[in-house]
Amino acid sequence: MKRIAASDFRGKPQNYIAELDLVTEEIEARWGPHEITMDDLGPWFTFAFSLRSGILAALVREVENAPNPGYILTAIGVKDLPDILEEFLTESGIEPTRVTRRGFE
Repeated sequence: MKRIAASDFRGKPQNYIAELDLVTEEIEARWGPHEITMDDLGPWFTFAFSLRSGILAALVREVENAPNPGYILTAIGVKDLPDILEEFLTESGIEPTRVTRRGFE
């Protein structure tokens, strides 16, 4: 898994994969500073990655008024959602116990 520019995190289909119990400082200690991306909801802290399979993944969190603690894992590519989550956790070294909600159950 390698870090990519948030501007390279684009394509379809994009899927909500899971929510993870992570804080910004922890992610930055592993992968460097966050980027800020924008959508209709406003600004987002964004960390984007390319997985070995070619799936693009991103950890995102609303900068202001996030509805839940932690980060959302979203991905672009065609693959079963549980497999994307497993691949991301394996390649990132993040423990499965840090997953607080799965988007596919």
